[in-house]
Amino acid sequence: MLNNQPLDPVEYRFWTPPVGKTLTTGPDNQEIELPLIPLPLHASALESSPEPTEKMIGEGLYDYLRRFPDCPENTKFARILEKAYPFYIADLGSQIIMLEAKEVDPPYIRRKISMLKILALLDTTNFGLAQQIGIAYFQLAMIYTELIHVRRGLNNARLWFEQARRINPEEIGNLNYLGQICFLTGAYPQARLYWQRVVSSLDAGVSRQELQARIALIDADELPIQPLVEGLEAIGIAMEHYNAQEYPEACLIMERLEEEGRLPQALPNPEFFYFLGLCRVKNGDSAGAFESFNKTLELDPQHEAARQQLDLILDGKEGD
Repeated sequence: MLNNQPLDPVEYRFWTPPVGKTLTTGPDNQEIELPLIPLPLHASALESSPEPTEKMIGEGLYDYLRRFPDCPENTKFARILEKAYPFYIADLGSQIIMLEAKEVDPPYIRRKISMLKILALLDTTNFGLAQQIGIAYFQLAMIYTELIHVRRGLNNARLWFEQARRINPEEIGNLNYLGQICFLTGAYPQARLYWQRVVSSLDAGVSRQELQARIALIDADELPIQPLVEGLEAIGIAMEHYNAQEYPEACLIMERLEEEGRLPQALPNPEFFYFLGLCRVKNGDSAGAFESFNKTLELDPQHEAARQQLDLILDGKEGD
């Protein structure tokens, strides 16, 4: 029986199997009974075959879950794949490995998150999977082109790190990420609790000293009035202005953040000064842009885009 309730009504249709409908799997053709729930199928496949084949069922489930891993009945969908189409689960692992070798770009991270979530549906007590999803969400949230959604990204990351903590409460890498998120969002007492547990497990060294310095700032109440996440969101807003060719508005936000100094000091990132330089170029401030691109190279001497921008300014071709 067909149903019209998918997240993508153009590409997918939902089909509820009749009572007793089974799939065959394995060399012994073992029969697996399908649950009586609507299953996603490719709408295009149904045009040529109104009665879905086993191949159509597997392809629909696999593609749908990769696009919508948080959909209703996601665990049941994943269990069907695990039992009747185990090669799709193996394929997920292979694709995740390949994505790990890619550059840290938002589309690749989103794909990796979706695939990891499917595996996590099948292994809810796997610490590594939960932590990997948290790390991926954290990476995505902190990419400059994604900062307009930074708060949502950090919240998603925290949910998965908390799930990992329930499985392994004392893993210090996980606790450190939770501390970072709490610090960025202004939950300073909670950040201190996490970091104190990390420090007590670390050997003497730079990492321990840096965390102790942050704990000391929290204890001395020498913290920004506004959480750092608000500055990150402001960069995201500036980027939206820039993309809409509203350069004065973008430059105003970035120069305010530079003047306040809290964000670039707490989170030194060459991309902050590179984007500030681009804003200044678009506003005709060559001297200010030159300074910004130089600061970019101080933080990252291999930042080729900043070096190219400096060359354009020196050649009098900035803004071309």
